[in-house]
Amino acid sequence: MEKIAVLVDSCCDLPKEYLEKPGIYELPMQIAYHDRTYLDRVEISAEKVYQDLPVEIPKTSLPSGESIQETLDKIAADGYDHIVSISVSSSLSGTFNFLKVFLDDDDRFTSAYFDTKQVAVAAGLIAVGAKNMIDDGKEFADVTAKVAEMITKTVVYFCIPTLEYLRAGGRISAAAAAVGGMLRLAPIITCKTDGSYTIAAKARGMKKGQKMLLNFAQEFLSDGSDCLLAVGHGADEPGGQKMLDLLHDNGIKGKQEFLGQVGPALGVHTGPGLIGIGIVKI
Repeated sequence: MEKIAVLVDSCCDLPKEYLEKPGIYELPMQIAYHDRTYLDRVEISAEKVYQDLPVEIPKTSLPSGESIQETLDKIAADGYDHIVSISVSSSLSGTFNFLKVFLDDDDRFTSAYFDTKQVAVAAGLIAVGAKNMIDDGKEFADVTAKVAEMITKTVVYFCIPTLEYLRAGGRISAAAAAVGGMLRLAPIITCKTDGSYTIAAKARGMKKGQKMLLNFAQEFLSDGSDCLLAVGHGADEPGGQKMLDLLHDNGIKGKQEFLGQVGPALGVHTGPGLIGIGIVKI
């Protein structure tokens, strides 16, 4: 009998109720300030990151080798012999490639590792889909085949009030950030097929931005597919709830739905006020 664990990094913004399930393990990214480094979600919250942004914009880096090794040891000690590893886009973080080295080198497990080419709630939903299958008693080969398929049927869109933090983190150019700032535009960011960020649209303000997010969701689900749905927010729960209500009012509902605060690692790059949606066709 296969015992299958799901391994995610903290940039996947896995919903809280899934993080608490047995068989799910999260690798914390590192949030580095000039005087100390924190483990993402473990030692620092997104709210704390936002609070300190006017003073210092920290750097983010991949999980340490030590924390990867400790986590793999724990997975083995807990009796798991298979791992489905789900990582944030390799175009945005080195986590996938770093982790792959450890998994290839560890003969205690049969491992399958996936570069989701996505970020935040979208990557988290892929892990949700994998865990659901495992809990339904599906075999490792079926789970991994479905994860590969889900990656091709996933989108993320997030609307942010400013491009300043993405520019500071080197994720977009200074020129793109300056243009957005001058026009008071709320850009809508998505991931391209290679997993890097691109600006999908520019809204005049966050309210129009939410309507554009709805349009993107309607377009993606125009074939009538069932889906998993997540709404993420940057310290703006009422805004997140409003987005979910807007989707519902327009007939978009997920088989499972999640609403939550995005993690500190994404918060560093986007700043407060973000509203985002992730959708996986199932």
